[in-house]
Amino acid sequence: MLENIKKVSGLIEKSERIILTTHVVPDGDAIGSVMALSEFLKLKGKNPVIINHSETPFNLEFMDPGNTIRVFNENKEENINLIREADLIFILDTNDFKRTKSLETFIESSNAEKICIDHHTGLNTDLFSATISNTEYPSTCSILYEYMKEVDEKHLSKEVASSLYVGIMTDTGSFRYPRTTSYVFRVCADLIDRGAEPVSLYESIYATTSMENLKLMGKFIESFEFYFGNKVVTGIVTRKDFDDLGLGIQHVEGFTSLIMDIQGIKIGIVLVELPDNIKVSFRSKGDIDVSILAKEYGGGGHKNAAGANVRNATIEGLKSELLGKIKNYLD
Repeated sequence: MLENIKKVSGLIEKSERIILTTHVVPDGDAIGSVMALSEFLKLKGKNPVIINHSETPFNLEFMDPGNTIRVFNENKEENINLIREADLIFILDTNDFKRTKSLETFIESSNAEKICIDHHTGLNTDLFSATISNTEYPSTCSILYEYMKEVDEKHLSKEVASSLYVGIMTDTGSFRYPRTTSYVFRVCADLIDRGAEPVSLYESIYATTSMENLKLMGKFIESFEFYFGNKVVTGIVTRKDFDDLGLGIQHVEGFTSLIMDIQGIKIGIVLVELPDNIKVSFRSKGDIDVSILAKEYGGGGHKNAAGANVRNATIEGLKSELLGKIKNYLD
């Protein structure tokens, strides 16, 4: 990893126009990554710009108090020019250009150097000028922590530490997923020593449920159906559910964790109906590798947490198709 770290640092030093982005429907690790690296680069005298396809989820907006994250389609022409003129583009918490959605073709065609920092499987190093990737790490923010400690520890400020802490906390399911090791707690202890406030950060993310969000969660729970001796559960959120409550995709954060808290469940599938596709999230326990199933639909992820976006399908048709494949994973 040290050689890759040096290469990334060299590219940063010679670049003036730096773009940061992450995957569609960003989670805590995605927003934590772009915000932490952005602040870190500013402390090094750079002026990075964050451009994402999706809006920041409502419960993560506090991480961007200056409203600095640009949404690609809200000022499309200007954002296209920023990408075209960039010297360096960071792809964080994903290794697939497709997952940047509306930014994909402009990133691919840009002459900028491209760096990927990520912890998911499926990395193609040929697509990037440099990469820092390790699938054993619990989050992209934990990889960024190692990078920052190595190259410029003095810039691990309170703001940087807080963003990194959020990414690690959320991607470990508040420290209860399989990759929650003693290393995770040592890193978080250091981040707390540097100013991250675990209680307030947790409350900012998880103690923000509105009445409308509770109603959406209620509709989601009502949709649960159980299969294969109650080892598999499916949950659905439809466009009508969103429209009735005036909510969007950012309000389903945490729904996948909810289904895996049910006793005896081995595999959970969440299907969310969007205007142009169905977002499918897979979760599993133990040795059941749902990333293999996600890859069948052009997605990816980790062994126990993966996803895909499926076009030209209906909720019921896709659910039926997935259940037909799931039995093989249980066997």
